Amino acid sequence: MDKQIIEHAKELLATCDSFLLSTNDRNGFPNTIVVSKPIIRASFYNLKFYVNGNGQTVENIRHNKKGNVCCYDEARHESVLLKGIFSVEDIEEFKLLKDRLNSYQKELNHENPVVLSFEVYTVKVHSQTKTFWKDVDDFEDH
Repeated sequence: MDKQIIEHAKELLATCDSFLLSTNDRNGFPNTIVVSKPIIRASFYNLKFYVNGNGQTVENIRHNKKGNVCCYDEARHESVLLKGIFSVEDIEEFKLLKDRLNSYQKELNHENPVVLSFEVYTVKVHSQTKTFWKDVDDFEDH
């Protein structure tokens, strides 16, 4: 069952176009933004998102790196929720990144674009009216 959970999560990550990134503000309240799919999936366990470095999300991460990434397939009533750790990466050479951006991301024209790197610690998949979860350490291929 563990491998099925990961394979289904990988499928959802590959097919979903919108992702919810959740962080916690200084008062401990959740802050959620909707972003386009990862610009880079270094592996299943590491996702990279393009965001505005001047936003609340980046400020929150600088104080508390823990957060969630969620995506869902509304038609199939399936979702994946990933718990893990965010880090902020400055963009050294924007030209190298520009080819990875979709048309909407290019239109954003952020004043201070950054890449959020997300390291997955826990995977939770909801599929066929059931919910399954596992810690990443429980998987052999990590």
